[in-house]
Amino acid sequence: MSAEGLQDSAADPGVRLLAAAVRDLDPHDLLLVHSGPLPGLRPGATRLILDVREREDAAGTTCVPASRGPALPRDDFAAAVVWPRAHLGKDFSEVCLALGAAALRPGGRLYCAVRKAKGGPSLARAMTELCGVVEVQERDSGYFLYVSEKTASYSAEAARARLTREYEIADPLLGPVPLLAAPGVFCRKHLDDGTRALLAELEALDVLGDRSPRQILDLGAGIGPLGLWATRRWPDARLVAVESNYLAAALVAENAARLGCGPRVEVLVADGLPASGPGTGTGSARGRVDLALVNPPTHAEPEAFARLVAPLRHWLRPGAPAWFVVNRAGRLAQVLAHTGAELDLREVPGFTLVRATWPQGHANMSEKPA
Repeated sequence: MSAEGLQDSAADPGVRLLAAAVRDLDPHDLLLVHSGPLPGLRPGATRLILDVREREDAAGTTCVPASRGPALPRDDFAAAVVWPRAHLGKDFSEVCLALGAAALRPGGRLYCAVRKAKGGPSLARAMTELCGVVEVQERDSGYFLYVSEKTASYSAEAARARLTREYEIADPLLGPVPLLAAPGVFCRKHLDDGTRALLAELEALDVLGDRSPRQILDLGAGIGPLGLWATRRWPDARLVAVESNYLAAALVAENAARLGCGPRVEVLVADGLPASGPGTGTGSARGRVDLALVNPPTHAEPEAFARLVAPLRHWLRPGAPAWFVVNRAGRLAQVLAHTGAELDLREVPGFTLVRATWPQGHANMSEKPA
């Protein structure tokens, strides 16, 4: 599955502007701030990555996963580049600018390529607040290449204000303790509508009858609303939360600690379920999960979507349910039906809730999607 917001980025005019601006630099002096690969770049640059899937196209760069707090590999880079990932919001773009500015040595240059009509002036103001001055170096197809130099005007306070920004998500469905969120994660300021729809249905149902689950799986956990809701409902259950976004995964662990269930929660940073069999740690949950909760990325490519969903049957006990929430159930139903799942579809406003179960013997079926 391709990393969010970086699909076909090499064709983007902003990426071309950034690549041309730094191509002649010593790549060991270059920091790519959550910007994806740049075409024509020589090996040796350092790249901050937000998602584990970004390692797939990271050949020739040193990857540094995103972390909670302004952790930087160095503070003596000659240049830092930012290509905003618009779907993650202006606040995350400003975090990237602050990271880039903080990582520069005196005289280092901060580059940002962005469309004027898509927030360019706003990000230019943020660069001015960080470094004092911003200039337009190049233009291409509506994109501006902004550049600032780190001088005595650099404001560590302005950088710190952006790097420490976080939010609390309070919702009656989540219980009395708000969930912590931050720029760079999905639905960082409120509970998304799909998750709310699934939680509202599960709250009203006798999900597992009079049984309490021992092992719960949250696949594509985000910051943890589904899985952590389940740990509150079943105080003796253990949770495996699988998430590909490094920041979101760190927030699941933080939120579990805030809720007092940290020892019962295992967070796996991965692009889907691992193929390893039973063993210690996460592997021991394979074939033993009593309940799976999934808010899947149905916008993903069909093959990637099938790879994410199909292995679930190997992790669940025979007859144990997996609950999904989707806008349209067609593709999900097709993938699940091919794996031998028995489906129950429930329509709620704006979404379809899908309950899938696999009978005894389901694990021997082919995983190849239709």
